[in-house]
Amino acid sequence: MKVSEIQIDCDWTASTKDKYFYFLKKLKPVSQKTISATLRLYPYKYPDKMGVPPVDKVTLMCYNLINPLADQSKNSILDLKELESYLNTRKKYPLHLDVALPVYSWMQVYQNNQFTSVLYDVDEIKPHLKELKPLWYEVQKDTAINHETYLRVGDKIKYEEVTADKINKAIALIKKNVKFDKEITVTLFHLDEKQLNNYSNEEISHFYSDFTQ
Repeated sequence: MKVSEIQIDCDWTASTKDKYFYFLKKLKPVSQKTISATLRLYPYKYPDKMGVPPVDKVTLMCYNLINPLADQSKNSILDLKELESYLNTRKKYPLHLDVALPVYSWMQVYQNNQFTSVLYDVDEIKPHLKELKPLWYEVQKDTAINHETYLRVGDKIKYEEVTADKINKAIALIKKNVKFDKEITVTLFHLDEKQLNNYSNEEISHFYSDFTQ
């Protein structure tokens, strides 16, 4: 298969952007490929402060908006108010924009009130959880996960789920606030069979087609 594009994934900062941008400039003539880069929402909203990467196009990463351990009341994968706060800029980004959306959920495990791990195999755990409050659950039965993680009665779980309805609302916010070219690439992260089973084929198709309507 012939590769025509190379995408670089890097969460650069104001202090690292010069070295990172220098690397991107050198990569283009060496590779002779289309060069794209991932773009987090902060540098999207503040290009004057964070710079614009010297690439052909960027993919706007519309997920992981909050430090997972920083706010216990919000879904760190996709919080719609947080998303909107970064998108409400009237400036058009000076590069072609593609977009990436989350199609995964995870559980953060807290034992003795201390964060210990992240679990992606959530279906195996769900039957043994009791809801305490929005996002938060308590383990009701000692459970071994993949012979690696052992959950004990009383352990706390923060379950961050991304439903089809939440993705559709995110798409509506993105389309309302972001100016796209006629053709864009929509990326779903990540293409894992277990995670994708949480959505119907029709729902997944709409995640793509909604951007062209």
